[in-house]
Amino acid sequence: MIRNRYLLLFFLFLGLSSYSQSSKIKWGLYGKKTVEERRATFPFSEAKKVVLVAFPSPYAVFEDEEDDMLKKDSVDLVGWGLNVVKTYKLPKQEYKYIAIEKIELNQNQIDSLSHILINYKLKYDKLPETYTLYAYGCYEPRNAILFLDAEDKVVSYFEICFECHHFSQLPMDKTIININTISSLPEAKKMLDLIKDFMKACGIKYGIVSNNFLE
Repeated sequence: MIRNRYLLLFFLFLGLSSYSQSSKIKWGLYGKKTVEERRATFPFSEAKKVVLVAFPSPYAVFEDEEDDMLKKDSVDLVGWGLNVVKTYKLPKQEYKYIAIEKIELNQNQIDSLSHILINYKLKYDKLPETYTLYAYGCYEPRNAILFLDAEDKVVSYFEICFECHHFSQLPMDKTIININTISSLPEAKKMLDLIKDFMKACGIKYGIVSNNFLE
């Protein structure tokens, strides 16, 4: 029997004020960018394909009945009875996504997604002088939004842990304005709920409906 457990990675973001002050932050679907403007905004502007994926967390540790740690690559996952649909190499990362679910979006779906990712923004395009950042006790991403070039290489991606309500756009040298700062705010859960509903409607199950890929 294969058992899986998770290494808990503890991250602590120190805010500059008490939690109540985060209520000063006005964040929502305040953006007014049109479909054409969103299509011209990175990463949508450089993507030939946009793909939703679900995968076993790169930080998961797998053990056999003798508590020996097992490797985790696409061959292993196939041997465990999982349907590996594709492996994605990520820019500036050593690990890969071993996707067990993959959905390529059509243009209408891409436009709906860009409305969330780009038009869900700070009302005045800046944070107040003092604000609180979100502290989270686990980070086990199981879902991502991949932006692929013509050769199916990942040019940018959103990595998401719906369990601790945290996400980030990577690599960090080129991102949607303020997106990674916003992801650490308590208000990020509202945006993640929209993304989660979107991914569920598109047909992604693992990480959305269930976190046990061995079921």
